[in-house]
Amino acid sequence: MKAIRLPPHCGDDLAVLLLDQAHQQAFMAARRLRCCLHCRTIGSMNEVGCFTCSKCGIVHTSNLTAPRVYDKFLVLSGRGGGKTLIGAHACREEMMIPNSIGWVMGPTYKILHDSTFPTLIRLISPSWVKDWDQEHMELHLKNGALVAFRSLEDPERARGPHGVSWGWLDESAQCPERAYDVFEPTLIRAAGIIICTTTVMGYDWTFEKIEKRAANGEPGYWACKYWTEENPLFRSNPVMMAKIERARATMSPDFYNQEYRAERANAQGLIYSGLVDGQVLPTDEAIRRLIPEWPALSPSRQILIGLDSGTDHPFGASMIAVTEEGLVVVGEYLRRMQAFSQQLPAILMHFGLKLQAPITWAANKNEANLRLEFGLLGASIVPVESRQEVGIQRVQSWLHTKRLYFAYTCPKTIEQMKAYRWAENTNTDGQKRDKERVFKLNDELPDGLRYALMSWPFLPEPVTALRTPREQQRWDAFDDKTRADIERMRTFTKQDDARTLTEGDAGYPLGNFWGNSEWSAW
Repeated sequence: MKAIRLPPHCGDDLAVLLLDQAHQQAFMAARRLRCCLHCRTIGSMNEVGCFTCSKCGIVHTSNLTAPRVYDKFLVLSGRGGGKTLIGAHACREEMMIPNSIGWVMGPTYKILHDSTFPTLIRLISPSWVKDWDQEHMELHLKNGALVAFRSLEDPERARGPHGVSWGWLDESAQCPERAYDVFEPTLIRAAGIIICTTTVMGYDWTFEKIEKRAANGEPGYWACKYWTEENPLFRSNPVMMAKIERARATMSPDFYNQEYRAERANAQGLIYSGLVDGQVLPTDEAIRRLIPEWPALSPSRQILIGLDSGTDHPFGASMIAVTEEGLVVVGEYLRRMQAFSQQLPAILMHFGLKLQAPITWAANKNEANLRLEFGLLGASIVPVESRQEVGIQRVQSWLHTKRLYFAYTCPKTIEQMKAYRWAENTNTDGQKRDKERVFKLNDELPDGLRYALMSWPFLPEPVTALRTPREQQRWDAFDDKTRADIERMRTFTKQDDARTLTEGDAGYPLGNFWGNSEWSAW
């Protein structure tokens, strides 16, 4: 009789109990929930995957007749919080379902080998094992279940057979986002689930893919977050708690909050941290204090539109209304996979604008093709400085002086502005880069806003307030095109006047952004 091959350390931790931790228990309970499609009753399956409906009495053994209430899970915790252990316990239950297929994945072979694989294997009883294939890293169980272990240095290795029942991405923040996208279709046939466990790395892809959707109550998504010290093992041991306290006292607050408290907003060099919230206009009434005609816009009101081009990533456009009190971001546009020539009419339609409106279009000065395509359609784009550090300083100055506002109609802009951050400033060899760079993910709207502000280096002075009643009557008698032409000429005149101002001059509250060399180039 052929001897059964066992993976190393199989069953070593069978006697180790899972300690009671509220977030972990909530995760396990949410993972077990299923819904009977016959009567829409929700209940919990048992440990071998069977769900007996309490209302109609039907016994369900398939996700296709009683799908999971949640099929995308994210467990975030600080270092040592037990996220890998609870992920392993969840997978142990999943593999008890007969004839199921599960994939266990780590960002690298080393992490898979040193942490993920042994944590799970130590929980597997040797009596369950039919065979262990060391060459292909596959575990066959006597109930017909199959568990495959894969590292994701190459995200294409996440491709597998259709009909996978569950997948576990441990330290998922370090896994490529593409691996998640590649793996997800393998779950369709079995209506399978994805479990992600990780320590955060700023606003990594798990935020967009799972956490934000769970927070918004999107069906099928579930997430939780807890601190390192919430691990019951640490709480019961004063020596361990003392070490955590020492880390808190000696580490930078930002790094400690990321590593021990799973806080995304810290330790990642947020660029506009704390500057955006106070500038959000949450209601129509708040917007009307700056734009009296809101929700419409006067045909004569100056509009800025900053463009961040893209084809495989979204093409972004930020629409800004110029007011006497500052600039108000009132519109946002994101669209993929379109030619530049198609973007212009789509942007105008999306924002409800006409090409003849007083619009200043702005984009990176290196975008020659974008300027050509828009120019052929009648939209002239101002080429502005592309250096990130220069444009970011401009945006920060407008925010510090409380002259840049965000209407509630731009939720994605507000979200991206809050997450906009510097990338890690070291190369793979540990050497510091010569130039800081922005983390290139979900940055289209902040970049478009940056370009728009680079094209508009001054605040307008009130015009209508200075008119006499007779002047106002004459102004109202003009048609829209004439008023737009007059406003445009006034804008050009002010731009010429602004070039002569020096830093600190009255009427130019943001200072001399450009400097002599850049003004001459402009």
